[in-house]
Amino acid sequence: MLNANVVIIGAVVALVVIYFLPQFTTAARKAYGRWRRHRRDLRLERERLAREERMARTAQNTSPQ
Repeated sequence: MLNANVVIIGAVVALVVIYFLPQFTTAARKAYGRWRRHRRDLRLERERLAREERMARTAQNTSPQ
């Protein structure tokens, strides 16, 4: 059988978690959104550089010699 103090502390911790859960989820969503935007920006930058490099090679190959 559990000690009464452990049960009381567990109940208080559960209530605190339930009370602050919406704030935790909001913070987690914001952090995840920032991470996704950062990853998207990196991907778009890589694609832009690759496109520019391809265009430069194409222009170099089609220039009159």
